[in-house]
Amino acid sequence: MYLKVNVPPVFKQIFAASGPLIVTLGSGMTVGFSAVLLPQLKDDRSTIKISSHQESWIASMAALPMAVGSVLGGVAMDRLGRKTTNLLICVPFVLGWTAVSMATGVNGVYAGRLLTGLCTGLLGPPTAVYIAEVTEQRYRGAALAMISFSVSAGILAVHTMGTFLGWRLVSALCSTVPFAGYALIWFTPESPVWLREDEDRRRRRRQTTAVGGVPSRPPPEVDTQQPPPSPPAELDAQPPPLPAAKPTARQCFGRPSFLGPLAVLSAFFFVQQFSGVNAVAFYSVTLLKRVGPDLNEYHCTMALDVIRLAVSVLACGLTKRYGRRSLAVVSAVGTCASLLCLAASVRDTGAQSTGTVAVQAIPAPTATASLTPVLSIVAYMVFVNIGLVPLPWIMSGEMFPGYCRELGSGLSTCFGFFMFYTVIQISPYMLTNIGTSMTFYIFGTVSGVGALFLYLCLPETKNKSLEDTT
Repeated sequence: MYLKVNVPPVFKQIFAASGPLIVTLGSGMTVGFSAVLLPQLKDDRSTIKISSHQESWIASMAALPMAVGSVLGGVAMDRLGRKTTNLLICVPFVLGWTAVSMATGVNGVYAGRLLTGLCTGLLGPPTAVYIAEVTEQRYRGAALAMISFSVSAGILAVHTMGTFLGWRLVSALCSTVPFAGYALIWFTPESPVWLREDEDRRRRRRQTTAVGGVPSRPPPEVDTQQPPPSPPAELDAQPPPLPAAKPTARQCFGRPSFLGPLAVLSAFFFVQQFSGVNAVAFYSVTLLKRVGPDLNEYHCTMALDVIRLAVSVLACGLTKRYGRRSLAVVSAVGTCASLLCLAASVRDTGAQSTGTVAVQAIPAPTATASLTPVLSIVAYMVFVNIGLVPLPWIMSGEMFPGYCRELGSGLSTCFGFFMFYTVIQISPYMLTNIGTSMTFYIFGTVSGVGALFLYLCLPETKNKSLEDTT
């Protein structure tokens, strides 16, 4: 006798999304790992010695292949399926972290960072599209916002481990995350949208083969001693129509229903990255240390990580209650205001500056001057993480029509990762040559102009089916 348990659909959807979200923790760990790795490698007791040039390569090595990986991830999930693609990504992810933990020289660190960065890019499109396709529209926004939460949780986890453990042990522990994600994904279903598309492709192949004169299956043997059977009545009925073939990538670029979402989402990613989400997060530790010189650098980083994680939880609730456009506009306006306040609270010219320009930019601590940068940074972390950070990733799985969802998601996230790498590379030069204040003014201006653009151009996808959003 078997006991039948009726599991509510929402729990099934949570379970289906949990595997990719667990692996996404590894993406956050990849982003935050350099803050753990580099200080320990520069320590005099380190067994691997690095130069300043090698330090910059280690920091950017993971960002280099992310854009390429996102395009490959889009292609793979169309050919192999969302679930299979996510399973395959877990294998090199584990190998990449293992390579870092076992590295005997800087080349081993390069290889591991390159592999984990590639997997981070590969993971972006299939995770967003899979979660969008396996969740109901009323839960879809909150489920997709969990991607940003997982990244924030991964950053906090790796920084916490790095505070107490060596980098080799930290990377070994990080390798268990994609392994656990693989085990969960194994028991989750394939996306029903992809299964329908795959069945349409198979039907099209069978019917095309039959029309071409080659039967799709061998004919049954005929007994010549028996009279031929009468044809069944079903043969009089018309066969089901041949499913339309999906357009090629070149054909997609000729359709406004593809180009429009691609342009809007690419601009959204541009606003996200040029709001300084990564540059400000990096230099905010230096700003806080100027206010309190005795603060521990790792503790400052963890405090900011906790704020980011808490706001990511808040964003999950906000995306379920409020529309995408209104949330994006409020986030961009708040980000603009907090960046302009931060820029006004620092004083520097940038001329002949060094890497410590962010420290020199803060005026001597007074009751007002010491609080303004801190409050501005906290306000910035809140506003940027409720909208500009999660929404482009959420909408990359929602905005594109079914015939080009894989291509559109892959290309838009590729552009987002390329902007991420660009900002990481140019931010030190901006801070050195034009100064901290002017750099933050530029980031704030981009956020303000972006708010106007998002208000005018961003479509609303909340509580709409994937077919309605297109």
